[in-house]
Amino acid sequence: MPFHVASRAACYTQARAALFTTIVLLCGCASGDHGAARTASDAAPGRAPLADAGAAGPSRADRDARPFESSADGSTEDACNKVEIAFETRIPTVYVLVDRSSSMFERNLWNPLKTAVLAVVKKLDSEVRFGFATYTGEHGGVCPDLTKVDSITTGNYAAIQKAYDAVRMPTYKGETPTSLALDEVAKLLAKQPAGPKYILLVTDGEADFCDDPNVTCSRDAVLTSAQAAYAQGIGTFIFSIGGQVDRMHLADVANAGSGQPVADRQQQVMYQCPNSKTTYSASSGAAPFFEPDVTDQSALINTLSSVVTGARSCVFDLRGKAEIDLSLADQGVVELDGVRVPYDENDGYRLNTATEIELRGKSCERLRSPDPRRVFIDFPCEAVIAI
Repeated sequence: MPFHVASRAACYTQARAALFTTIVLLCGCASGDHGAARTASDAAPGRAPLADAGAAGPSRADRDARPFESSADGSTEDACNKVEIAFETRIPTVYVLVDRSSSMFERNLWNPLKTAVLAVVKKLDSEVRFGFATYTGEHGGVCPDLTKVDSITTGNYAAIQKAYDAVRMPTYKGETPTSLALDEVAKLLAKQPAGPKYILLVTDGEADFCDDPNVTCSRDAVLTSAQAAYAQGIGTFIFSIGGQVDRMHLADVANAGSGQPVADRQQQVMYQCPNSKTTYSASSGAAPFFEPDVTDQSALINTLSSVVTGARSCVFDLRGKAEIDLSLADQGVVELDGVRVPYDENDGYRLNTATEIELRGKSCERLRSPDPRRVFIDFPCEAVIAI
């Protein structure tokens, strides 16, 4: 939602909108061409930052309170033309992959999980590209047996609900070929637009190959798949419901799915599984895994929601429409829910490039929390280079 702002004292480039929507910047300048956004030919790469870097002009409240100046005939007297630019968030893609093995139904886990997943998808439907599939497999038959929604997009709730409602308990002994299902989903996500991509894996049991009873090798294969997906820019969140999956294995999957080291807990993996492609390390990472209680519906929904919102990107991009003079990077005013975000490489905002701003550290963590978030980005016009 754009806000037209100008004063006779200075000009500003502004951005403000709900998270995951386009953030529109309007450059309204006063007193003729004073402070107008520069063209690329005007840029001075070696220019020093302005004095008083922390001030960056009047406060946001002061600027918002000033009406746009116009003459009686509606023209903008003493004001230069406004330049409309846009920072855009990178919309995350979250593919919900649900185990539909026989035990999910026999242990009464299916319906509580379904209620929670649909609640979260509905809540975040406009903010996240959701994909959805359930998987199982049959010894001597189809393995993996993947039932999926064709589209991976925002506004996908109705299609996901329809697909979820159509699922029934397998008529055969449904197995849990998790590694094979992860590989299939990773292929689908690799074709999606650039941006944060994640698989949200929910299972109640140990993985298998539909006919391989060697749990060491099936666990190893899941780690291989998670690491391979991560190498393609696809993270994996692991949810275990029902309490029957080995917790060390859950920790390993979480680490593999987030690019952290996976400790070789199975000293005989290479002997039992000579085809292993997992990269093991001497130490282990600390990525979180999740074991929500399906009997507490509210807690289950909240946990799922917090993980999905954790997929939010902390990067905003001008997409080649304009550039910010990097020598004036510290002149920005960035606010998250009305709280000033400092210019700080480790815990604040930084400019990765002339067209890309990123929130770092605790600021990024706050952005990824489940509560609604609003971002305000403001640079003085002299820092903006029109392309």
